[in-house]
Amino acid sequence: MEILKNAEAIFSKGDIRKMEAILYIFAVKFLDDNELKSIKEAIAMTKLGQMIWNDALEKGREEGEKIVLERASERYSKLILILSKENKNDLIIKIASDPEYREELYKQYGI
Repeated sequence: MEILKNAEAIFSKGDIRKMEAILYIFAVKFLDDNELKSIKEAIAMTKLGQMIWNDALEKGREEGEKIVLERASERYSKLILILSKENKNDLIIKIASDPEYREELYKQYGI
């Protein structure tokens, strides 16, 4: 990896990225966990390492957004069911159009 970092004068960036990918594959295939830990920083400093990191961050963001949306939907559904059970259909319409009031009712009903 160190040699590749200094090889941009000899090889194109595309060729260096390909060599980094091959080294990464070999490292995963032939090195044990302790050896991988020792070269982890060198791999992380490469373009490939950065790409892997960025992909992981994006996936984490997507999963986080999905969880937040699911929880928000769950809260909203619970509130609608409670209001429906209490025959407060007018409030169902109000919470659909008034997020601040909806938050008040979430607190009121402990949702």
